[in-house]
Amino acid sequence: VVILLPVFIILFTWRGFIQALFAKLVGDTTGEEDGFLTLNPVAHIDLAGFMIILGAFFVIAGFFSAAFPRTMLLIMLVMMGVRWTYPVHIDDTRFTNYRLGGIVTTLSGAFSNFFLAFVSVGLLKCLLMLNLPPYALISLLEIFKTLISIAIFFGVIDLIPLPPFDGGKLLRYVLPYDKQHILQTLEEYSLVIMLVLFLAPGVSNVFFGSLSAIAAVIKHFFFSIFF
Repeated sequence: VVILLPVFIILFTWRGFIQALFAKLVGDTTGEEDGFLTLNPVAHIDLAGFMIILGAFFVIAGFFSAAFPRTMLLIMLVMMGVRWTYPVHIDDTRFTNYRLGGIVTTLSGAFSNFFLAFVSVGLLKCLLMLNLPPYALISLLEIFKTLISIAIFFGVIDLIPLPPFDGGKLLRYVLPYDKQHILQTLEEYSLVIMLVLFLAPGVSNVFFGSLSAIAAVIKHFFFSIFF
């Protein structure tokens, strides 16, 4: 909790800010009007949701900690809709260009995660150059390493072309009108598909293994730039 709490506060605060910012850039000021165009965590964090996700995390971890890493369990809870953040509302009717605005705002979540990870790698290098006490250095290193890993993983999983992930929402803006039924079908069966991907033996291993491999490549690329 000591490590994950600041990591998720930073991650979701930054994500909400970027989504509101990108929406404003393409013509929709709904996020700004709702108070999300700020880096103040209070505007983005739902304390009730925070208590729920922590409670669910520890209950589930008590049963499945031997099978799944605790960090992965928390990520699964978050990605399946258990959140402690207020969603940034997007009104695509206010976009200057409907299709371009939809693509930009939909991809802003993944972009925010990758950019945060990239900056965090740079800050990590700066941190290693400082003459900090060992106990402080170890704590900060753990926070930054966790932030980098989770931000990249979230960025990758955001791009999955399946609702409710951002990659699924993107289909709404990139598919031609006569192909929109594909999105409707995916929305209808998305819960079943997610349960299979997350929990089915064998399938979940391949699914998370593929995501982890992609995330590892991106992480290696970021580190190769600074180290």
